[in-house]
Amino acid sequence: MDRTLLDALRCPAPHADAWLVAVVHAADGPRLLEAELACPACGAAFAVRGGVARFQEPPVPREPAPPPVAGHGHHADRLAALLGVADGPHPVLLVGTRTVAGAALAERVTPPQWWLNPPAPVPAPPADPPLLAAVLHVGVRWPLAPRVVAAVAVDEAHATPEALAEAARVLRPGGRLVAPASAPLPAGVRELVRDDVEWVAEATGPASGLVALRRRHP
Repeated sequence: MDRTLLDALRCPAPHADAWLVAVVHAADGPRLLEAELACPACGAAFAVRGGVARFQEPPVPREPAPPPVAGHGHHADRLAALLGVADGPHPVLLVGTRTVAGAALAERVTPPQWWLNPPAPVPAPPADPPLLAAVLHVGVRWPLAPRVVAAVAVDEAHATPEALAEAARVLRPGGRLVAPASAPLPAGVRELVRDDVEWVAEATGPASGLVALRRRHP
């Protein structure tokens, strides 16, 4: 996983948001290969092995990994349009089999990418063009800070109410969530468009409170 993405990680335990402390054992430039991530709040520890951060054991695949398709160009073009992302620093989050299009998506837009629970074998982030990417094996709660992601795409196997609520939590206001048409719409987003395959929603963000105005005396 890329070292520059560490700041967005949080302990997934049910307590106040806590940054994780990294002890690096092996790295290749900015890429962490072997490391330990520890929570100073609760003492939980998580491992980075082979560049993959493991917040739980690799999930049992619910469906076989899709066969490799040269370029995945068609899927990446559609995904880029649905996600509505442009070049910028805020990461795109791809979940499950959506990660298969990550390399081709990187040829179209340059934001970093989070890959959650990719199918085995884990696809390697491309070196040309270079892609800042982090691969995570996660459970019900995603180990990410609120409102740090520009867009999220979730596959059928991960389109549960719990996962979609997590997607809405980590999305920046105005960020897009793409999910299968059969998936429920979570709180915190509004639907933009749907067809028979999937829907696209936009994060509305937390409502701002009323601001008291005071008249200044001349």
